[in-house]
Amino acid sequence: MTFKLTVLGSGSGAPTPTRYNSAQVLNVHERFVLIDCGEGTQFQLRRNSINFNRIELILISHLHGDHFFGLAGLLNTMHLLGRTKDIIIAGHADLKNYIDTIFSISHFKPGYNITFRAIEPNQSGPLLSTDKYTVDVFPLKHRITSTGFKITETRAESKISKEFIFEHGPSVDEIKAIKKGADYVSKEGSIIPNNEILISPPPPRSFVYASDTSYFPNIVPHIKNVDLLYHEATFDRSKYINAREKYHSTAEEAAKIAKEAQVKQLLIGHFSARYNDNNTLLQEACSVFPNTIAAYDGLSIDIPIST
Repeated sequence: MTFKLTVLGSGSGAPTPTRYNSAQVLNVHERFVLIDCGEGTQFQLRRNSINFNRIELILISHLHGDHFFGLAGLLNTMHLLGRTKDIIIAGHADLKNYIDTIFSISHFKPGYNITFRAIEPNQSGPLLSTDKYTVDVFPLKHRITSTGFKITETRAESKISKEFIFEHGPSVDEIKAIKKGADYVSKEGSIIPNNEILISPPPPRSFVYASDTSYFPNIVPHIKNVDLLYHEATFDRSKYINAREKYHSTAEEAAKIAKEAQVKQLLIGHFSARYNDNNTLLQEACSVFPNTIAAYDGLSIDIPIST
């Protein structure tokens, strides 16, 4: 089953010829979640062959323009493309005011329903749940209220061993009982323990999005052991003062968070426009947390099932 991240924008602040503003899409079993929506997001969706109308949830981390100025245009285009399916948008309260104002002054009424989920300052814990995934939120440390997101697959049901079915031919009622935890009594009267019948599913995969934030170890309990952590790395260590002043992180600090949280893989991004390439930032992060990759626009990462 698919659990794939696509980076649409990997830059910070102003876009560059090679980096759009922040936006990512997570495909969870063909259900699409858009995380942040900087300018140019809809162009990047097209370039990466992602159908606008398959997006069912939009998460906005905070209200700096490079993370949400593309939202109004995207919502308008969805309408023009004939969208009728409902969509959920989650963000801080002023985001709804922004959307309502844009719709009002442009006399725009979408042909689909928008449900807004307000995220409170310092909110932590579950945000929403579907049959395919759950979303949890946690506070970051930035100049304005900023939120991190953890998206986790819904755990699959255990399956009954095919060998058991072929050998014993249980009835429908017996199968239902086994799935609820019952042992099986064979026709000969022997008891087969439930744990010898059911095959446990692999552990659910998880992805965390943490942008924008200064170095903030408080997030570690929220992201422990995740499969993939995206953590902003706007600067290298030589720009430490800049990072502190602007409430951003260095690549080294992102790697420290990944190491402390024992994540499986780190993806760094939100790179300052002063860097023409990602090499300095990637090398700095890898010196602390070797399993690090640098984001670039169009990068896709298939998050594998753990064995």
